[in-house]
Amino acid sequence: MQTEAGFQLHAVDLMYQRVPGSIGSWIVKGPAGWVVIESGPASTWAALEQGLRALGVLPGEVSAVLLTHIHLDHAGGAWKFAEAGVPIHLHHVGSPHLIDPSRLERSARRVYGDRYDALWGPMHPCDPDLVHAIGDGDVVEAAGLRFEAIESLGHANHHHAWHVLGSKDLFTGDAVGMRVPGTDWITVPMPPPEFDPAVWSTTLDRIAAGPWDRFHLTHGGTVTDTHAHIAQLRSSMATQMQWLERSRGMEGRWAAYAEVLRESAAPYNVPDQLFQAHASPGRLDMNLSGVDRWIANRQ
Repeated sequence: MQTEAGFQLHAVDLMYQRVPGSIGSWIVKGPAGWVVIESGPASTWAALEQGLRALGVLPGEVSAVLLTHIHLDHAGGAWKFAEAGVPIHLHHVGSPHLIDPSRLERSARRVYGDRYDALWGPMHPCDPDLVHAIGDGDVVEAAGLRFEAIESLGHANHHHAWHVLGSKDLFTGDAVGMRVPGTDWITVPMPPPEFDPAVWSTTLDRIAAGPWDRFHLTHGGTVTDTHAHIAQLRSSMATQMQWLERSRGMEGRWAAYAEVLRESAAPYNVPDQLFQAHASPGRLDMNLSGVDRWIANRQ
């Protein structure tokens, strides 16, 4: 994709767990080099490296890596770039976890148990000199382009979207949710411990008012009808929140929640195989835990 702002944009499907479109990295070719947005987990490094090589670039030739946040599906493989000497830019709250990932890894291993290595792969420390802590509104200059960090909390308290200044393009991470590829059905990731619907709503207000008309999602490709996308995300989040609050203590709650999601996906003709992949047990458990924790913190 050639943008009107003068850079080329390439999507690399990391084929996470062999599910098309589950996690993607964005490769930006500017007038003076290459930038990678989202490393994905270490378990998909081979797919990302292959995607870069197909474009004629080696990992060590990348000018910079920009991460939206530190969750493993977005940043777990960033250390591979650091090993090659590439600078990495991310939210200042998340940056210490690249320098010393031990706490992050311990927490994830408690959640995923024996599945951790197959799902995410290893995490190694990054050279502190290559990890750049970024604040809201900071601008990263790389590959002849200028990327502005747009703080976008609610899904996590260490989240930035990235805007290429002079363009209509916003790389959103999870700030505007996730979309099942080939459909317009949005899934809402509400993980513990930082999910906060009120903060997320403020983020959506800011994004809706911004100078961009293309969202590039880490999960789900490019969205051009940005206002409809945000409206659906707000509606879906509100509906799920109401159901999850009412259903606390319900027998068979997990299966009932899966049916709520299935009904919401039906108007969008989501194939059953894709539905099961994107509304997986792990993601349902994540949302149940995230909302329950948010409710408990309010009490």
